[in-house]
Amino acid sequence: MQPITAEKGFITIATGSKYYYQLAANLLLSYRYQTARPYPFAIIAEEENEYTALFDDVIIVKDATRSFMDKLLLLKYCPYRETVFFDADILAYGDLNRYWEIFSGATDFSSVGKNYELDQDGAWYDVEGIGEFGKEISYKVQIHMGVCFVRQSESLKKLYADCERIIDQYDSLTIKMYSSSKDEVTLGIAMPMNHMRVVDEKPEYVAALPSITGLKADILNGVLEYTSFWGTRVENGGLLIHFGTENTREPLYRFEVECLRHMADKTTDTLGFRIRYRLGTRWISLKTSSLCRRVLLRSRHALQKIFR
Repeated sequence: MQPITAEKGFITIATGSKYYYQLAANLLLSYRYQTARPYPFAIIAEEENEYTALFDDVIIVKDATRSFMDKLLLLKYCPYRETVFFDADILAYGDLNRYWEIFSGATDFSSVGKNYELDQDGAWYDVEGIGEFGKEISYKVQIHMGVCFVRQSESLKKLYADCERIIDQYDSLTIKMYSSSKDEVTLGIAMPMNHMRVVDEKPEYVAALPSITGLKADILNGVLEYTSFWGTRVENGGLLIHFGTENTREPLYRFEVECLRHMADKTTDTLGFRIRYRLGTRWISLKTSSLCRRVLLRSRHALQKIFR
């Protein structure tokens, strides 16, 4: 296990393409913008660069697979006693410190999702389809690995070992519901084998594209409203958007990140603040917050129409 450097902190992962490092830096920027009390934020990576230099702790690993299975590295390398993980393709629209409340009663490893009885439908698998592993569980788990919780303990060693066992036999298992994320299915089997559960997901916990509709997003003012996959309307109480890597190339994500970067570069003076904003090939300087908001919001409405 990784040596503990703080009691609580956040973490993300960037391996492979430099693009994932950029996404991780954007996540960090959005968190620090939205909170008044930042906790340490770490990154698991394969190399140090200008993006990892922004983080409080950098854990360099040599055993990365450069796939979503790298999330299993959280079980070995979290540097804090309690850690909340966020996927790098997430942006914060509210204070992510709220996740300490959400996971306050969580098992040593947890996520948001749903716990099912063995005879209930809804999980990725039935007991009969997972071979010998089905004899070791008394309930089923379905998780969203975009956000998860890790508490350093000896129980993580067995959880990691069980994940390796499941991965070795994965192709022989019958997965009844399609999931492109093998990590979620693997942990969905390994967690009940280790008496670990997820926190029952509420619509405001994660806004995952493309499963939400009626989106109203304003990252500078911390506004996030949408209708969830379950049809529940979240009125300005959303905490984050999990864009998915493909959607980080779409106009909404790019625009929100540009807003954050410009705000991070602002310089204060007696008239309010100045912000440099690129308009076509020219840079213009916006002075006073009200003017800035009018220009940015006008652009935002146009981009959101494109995104929809």
